[in-house]
Amino acid sequence: MIKRVNSPEELLLPEKGVEAQKIRALLLAYGTGYDFCRFYTSENLAFCEMNGSFVLCENGNCDFEELARFLAFHGFSEIFCSKEFGERLAAFLNCGFKAVNLMIFCGSSLECSDVEKNPPLGEIYKILSKAFAFDYEPWYVDMSHRIRHGIAQVRKLDGSALTIQHNLNEEALLSQIATVPEKRGRGTASRLILSACAELSLSKVFVICENGLLPFYEKIGFEKIDEKIVLTRN
Repeated sequence: MIKRVNSPEELLLPEKGVEAQKIRALLLAYGTGYDFCRFYTSENLAFCEMNGSFVLCENGNCDFEELARFLAFHGFSEIFCSKEFGERLAAFLNCGFKAVNLMIFCGSSLECSDVEKNPPLGEIYKILSKAFAFDYEPWYVDMSHRIRHGIAQVRKLDGSALTIQHNLNEEALLSQIATVPEKRGRGTASRLILSACAELSLSKVFVICENGLLPFYEKIGFEKIDEKIVLTRN
């Protein structure tokens, strides 16, 4: 039976794993008191939903039919989970799906003194908007809230930007990495990423990327360790 979580103590998450840390980051940033950010639990499963985007963290078998009915009823724009779990869930949902790659940094980091730490979010958005299609206001509200609560940080270097989404239990996730078109091909994104890896040297550093970006991340020292699934509503 799926139950909404009303206090953080009710949500049992494993210490490690990208799905667990994504959920934990939202829990630490928002708590359980917001209606647009909800947390749920059932047998062998913990998950969260924020504005139609779900993250599922499983720890064994579950009732896929019940979960699919719940997701279809509540509506979803996308669902992030392990590949095996996502493939089984997709059989019960009217959805599309794609595999993405979980990469871990195993290379040599690079300290870079000219990286700007937590510059104004408007400057970060100007860069990210050249590569990602999302609206400024909801992104700004969410990111500023996460930064205020010490969960996320942003970095900027000469036309490149990235987000440290979280650094929890010695596991950090980099995302929203982009360079403005006129400054691409100069190595600034690579320097920015390697600088972030140096800053996060006490943690394992991960990125999640599609197949087209595998060569880029492999070149700068990341290795593929797993595949995840993103389900999207048809």
